[in-house]
Amino acid sequence: MTTEKKSQTRFNFFRAGGVEQLSVADGNDLAAVSELDPKLWVALSMPTEGVDFDARTLALVDSDKDGRIRVPEIRAAVAFAREHFADFSSFFPGKTSFPLSALKKDSPLAATAATLADADGNVALEAARKAAADFAARPFNGDGLLTPASAEGDAVAAALIADVLAVRGGVPDDAGVPAVSPADAEAFAAEAAAALAWREKAEADADAIFPLGEKTAAAFAAIEAVRAKVEDFFARSRLAAYEPANAEKLNASADDVALLARGALTPAASAAFPLARIAAATGVPALPLESGVNPAWADALRALRDAALVPALELPVKTDSMTETRWHELLAKFSAHAAWSAAKPQGKIADLPVARLREIAGTDVAAALAPLFARDAAEAPTRRALEDAERLCLYSGHLTSLLRNYVSFADFYALSPDTIFLAGRLFLDGRECALCVRVKDAASHAALAAKSECFIAYCKCTRKSDGATMTIAAVLGDGDADSLSVGRNGVFVDKRGNDWDATVEKILEQPISLRQAVWAPYRKLVRFVETQIANFAAAREKKVDADLSGGVGKVAATADAPAAKPAFDIGKFVGIFAAIGLALGAIGAALAALGTAFLALAWWQMPLALLGVLVLISAPSVVITAMKLRRRSLGPILDANSWAINAHTKINIALGKAYTSMPSKPKGSKLVGRDPYGEGCGKTRGIVVALLVLLAVGIVAGVLLKRRLDADAAAAEAVPAQTEEVSAAPELNK
Repeated sequence: MTTEKKSQTRFNFFRAGGVEQLSVADGNDLAAVSELDPKLWVALSMPTEGVDFDARTLALVDSDKDGRIRVPEIRAAVAFAREHFADFSSFFPGKTSFPLSALKKDSPLAATAATLADADGNVALEAARKAAADFAARPFNGDGLLTPASAEGDAVAAALIADVLAVRGGVPDDAGVPAVSPADAEAFAAEAAAALAWREKAEADADAIFPLGEKTAAAFAAIEAVRAKVEDFFARSRLAAYEPANAEKLNASADDVALLARGALTPAASAAFPLARIAAATGVPALPLESGVNPAWADALRALRDAALVPALELPVKTDSMTETRWHELLAKFSAHAAWSAAKPQGKIADLPVARLREIAGTDVAAALAPLFARDAAEAPTRRALEDAERLCLYSGHLTSLLRNYVSFADFYALSPDTIFLAGRLFLDGRECALCVRVKDAASHAALAAKSECFIAYCKCTRKSDGATMTIAAVLGDGDADSLSVGRNGVFVDKRGNDWDATVEKILEQPISLRQAVWAPYRKLVRFVETQIANFAAAREKKVDADLSGGVGKVAATADAPAAKPAFDIGKFVGIFAAIGLALGAIGAALAALGTAFLALAWWQMPLALLGVLVLISAPSVVITAMKLRRRSLGPILDANSWAINAHTKINIALGKAYTSMPSKPKGSKLVGRDPYGEGCGKTRGIVVALLVLLAVGIVAGVLLKRRLDADAAAAEAVPAQTEEVSAAPELNK
């Protein structure tokens, strides 16, 4: 991408989820995309795999075939459409056809499109593809390849094409038929020349290369079959001669034989053992060829003797051993053949007869096929025109959708099912999640997706009908996750309506909703209390078990002894009762103070006070959660799928809820009957309510009693004061 010049085009933008994006509502918006500064594009690159979009359209847009769609390729696609279309009103998502009237009069495709149009003047994708398929089946179809049918009576060319295909295999042409390319023909000519030179060398030096004539190949094969084992035998023999005391160690050990004997013995079971037993040298070491040899190699050694050793060195037929000197003489006899065999050209070219290789050498392969390649090249413009007609049909139906998921994310923010990176819907834990994307590996995807600050559940999806599997990442935007954990099962429905068994295999925990945040402090308190009670109970149980285990040993010793009655410590119990009284008094005073303050409020202030307490407890959790929910972004989730997201694609609270549906009963529904299996059939709830009512009554009674006592105390203090005033009055009168 290069630095952009300022465009004079008036663009329309829209705001969704707090993100301003280009509006691609019609063909005119599409035509102007090339002029928009890429810094304003939502995406700068996307993969051609893992998205729900027409694969052929992506293949045409991906001009360099690297599996990615980049800004220059999008611009090239738009430029192609602008080159041929005068009217973009026919560009509708899913409508892969266009009217002839939409083309420019000077469009290079006008003539080709006219031959494909139906009676109404519309060019449909099916018509363009059928015409392209029919054209591809021709002997000369402009693809730069030659099939056997391309020879058309030219015997020399037909033979060359057949030989090239037999030796090199060829490549499929547009119709899928094996064909020959110019590169194949050139390489074939070079290989044929090398193969002929290799064959002629054998003819020129036949005595050295074929010491046994036609039997040389079989003899050489017998030598190669045992070469490594024979070399191993003589190497062991030399080592035994160097240190006779270690000769026995060079043979198979008793443990090796015992291990071999545990299984079923076959002729090849001892193939790893030496060819024959190694003994301390008493003369020139010789390899036995008949008796005393490893059974796994007996046939190979006999073949070596009969096919190579005896005829090549002119030894007696009954030769039963071979020294190392004779072995080297045998190798020297076949050294020329070994070098010639090693120089054999790779592939099937060496299998062609010498006569045919000479015919090929006497023919200019390139010149013989050049006229045919020229005839095929002359049809290339027609082939490109038919391909471009298909391209126009696909672009008219899919290019707008591609831009609405690349230049902008209009489809995503419109909750459209045509959003190309969405995979389907996940039903899990009493909700429906529509923001689901396919991922290759949950662990690697989560490493980057964690920065999105979304609650993500990674699910492995399987379909037993055909054994297909895939992994999805589902974003949860509403409800809570108290009962969601790894291993939970759900159902995933892809865009084609196929059901998949989904199992949660990884979770990225983040806040989900404000409702979850409101109750989070209370749930944490409940979990804390439950944990403390469980820990206390476990500790007491452990202590009881320890006391029981330790006390069992003392029972027998103390059974006959009279139990000593502990002395009553009145001071200890007085202290305990005093502490309990102080604690209860403090609690009562605190409750009374709270109750007094609460009852001192006006009736309309009481619910506000209760609401204030709730807000005071939940407010920090709600504020922190709201801040995190506002920071949620789709970008890291797509970046982890090889996209290059250029904008902050927010997932605010409203959008998160829109992509996560919670269960709701149909309007007019009602609950009938009563739950016969409810916990305590309502008794537990009634007991709790009764206790709360009694507590409230106790607080009110305590507050009223305190007020009465305070009033009585105030009245009692007032009576002495009045008495003093009355007694003081006569004194004043005097």
